[in-house]
Amino acid sequence: MHQLFRLVLGQKDLSRAGDLFSLDDSEIEDSLTEALEQIKIISSSSDYQTNNNDQAVVEICITRITTAIRETESIEKHAKALVGLWDSCLEHNLRPFGKDEDTPHAKIASDIMSCILQNYNRPSVMALAIPIAVKFLHRGNKELCRNMSNYLSLAAITKADLLADHTEVIVKSILQGNTMLLRVLPAVYEKQPQPINRHLTELLALMSQLEQPEQYHLLRLLHVAAKKKQLEVVQKCIPFLIGHLKDSTHNDIILNILIEIASYEPVALNSFLPMLKEIGERFPYLIGQMARIYGAVGHVDEESS
Repeated sequence: MHQLFRLVLGQKDLSRAGDLFSLDDSEIEDSLTEALEQIKIISSSSDYQTNNNDQAVVEICITRITTAIRETESIEKHAKALVGLWDSCLEHNLRPFGKDEDTPHAKIASDIMSCILQNYNRPSVMALAIPIAVKFLHRGNKELCRNMSNYLSLAAITKADLLADHTEVIVKSILQGNTMLLRVLPAVYEKQPQPINRHLTELLALMSQLEQPEQYHLLRLLHVAAKKKQLEVVQKCIPFLIGHLKDSTHNDIILNILIEIASYEPVALNSFLPMLKEIGERFPYLIGQMARIYGAVGHVDEESS
């Protein structure tokens, strides 16, 4: 470990901590894993939560380390130590003291979170990080949870398979109010439909409380489910979809889902034709899409008569 890191961390010397920023990134890059391991020892000590000097030393060192990792693009080399320090924060209280005052370990978790999760396009980093990231969703810190959800949504774009193993935890977090994570569900449904299917009725019940983008992600989830031809799911969601057709914001995507269902299970829509007719009269521009549903259902009627 670089001698200045050794001095600052070994003696917890706050007066010299700022000098770390005078060093070139390449000069300290080899020392970063060892420095992170030393920080983990300091932050795990019994008096860390009340020791302002140690907290300040750790905060400055983490800022210097994460800056050097970004500048030298060495995240893969130091990911294990960084995630190890992040994981150790879960062993401590993360709930805010007052209205906005983070605990010392919540500060550490927050400071290193972006350094780790901004690398959502690096599979080796995400393989280490995602199992730890999802644990933060249920630790009572709303700000951490919100930021984590943003990054997990990005991770779902490139590495949905890593998130799929944690689908149950993600669904429970959504049902507890973390609705930002709804955007993750369409991606993980392909890999892990069962946990979502089990909670589908509860998820649909959230619709009226959601912001418009979140409503769209919930409907995208139903579209993915409809394409997978899961009849149990389809039967649960048809009344929900018909009910929300009256909302002009989403009626285009809803009709596309119903057309998908009509292509392989037209009988399920038979009893809803009068309601569809009424909605078609209110929104004439939907008649073209509705005609496709009527055509599919009518074709079945002809075959059965």
